Amino acid sequence: MNRIFILCLFVMTSANTLFAQSLSVCQNEYKAGRFESLGKRLDSLQKCCPNFNQSDPDAWTFLAANTKMKLGKFADAKFLYESIGFKAEDYPLNYGICLIKNNLFEEAFKQLNDYYSGHEEDYKATYWLGECYYHLQKPKEALRILQRAVDAFPEDPDAYYLMGIIYTERGDYEKSFLFFQAAFDTRPTLLEAKFNMGMAKYYAQQLDAAEEIFSELALEKIKNLPEVLMILGEIRYRLHDEEGACEYWKEADGYGHPEAKEQYNRVCIDKKGNAKFRKKSFVSF
Repeated sequence: MNRIFILCLFVMTSANTLFAQSLSVCQNEYKAGRFESLGKRLDSLQKCCPNFNQSDPDAWTFLAANTKMKLGKFADAKFLYESIGFKAEDYPLNYGICLIKNNLFEEAFKQLNDYYSGHEEDYKATYWLGECYYHLQKPKEALRILQRAVDAFPEDPDAYYLMGIIYTERGDYEKSFLFFQAAFDTRPTLLEAKFNMGMAKYYAQQLDAAEEIFSELALEKIKNLPEVLMILGEIRYRLHDEEGACEYWKEADGYGHPEAKEQYNRVCIDKKGNAKFRKKSFVSF
């Protein structure tokens, strides 16, 4: 019996050692940004070896919750965060972000504000507290905190971008343009910021400037290209160029934009149902 007991104890100890090593491997995979593969690995471990996390259950659960967050599974992440006993130092930050993603802003504020009080030099602590204020419909407080973020971390575009949104909602299009431009200058691949630069000019009735920005975006073949084409049509129409507007709306309609189709039928089709404007050809008789 003693030999069997010792053998079982050895097997259990070896398994715990193996899973402890696996935790380190999985944590490194998370740091490397391989969230899809890590999520699959964690799911497989849960199915094959339900007790895989016994070496350090809270660390495994925190890793699983953080991974769910990265994969956009916010409700699952919330459940995991709330099942953790011993909480890591950055738990309030991650859990607070999760609560924001689950639209629980008051609860999120408690977590993020507590974390920020001891981590004012941490960009994430500053930014997410600012975003929480924004969701709580406290734009003045949000701008105050976000300004700290851009002052201390001018290389990150997120705070600039959110400040651009806040100023847009306030109707201050000059400032919104400047902050969206700062976000785009910081990360030139952030085409959403460039799109909003165009919208700021459009709302400010600076149509030539807006057209220049949207024309550049149209060449990028971005995801919301139909919307860009629709707006270019609106700009041409406001500049009294119906033919140019119709060309843009027709192209946007080709991508399935419903409003573009409506505008094209309203402006570009005559009473007989024929197109008012036709593309010019070099050979026509």
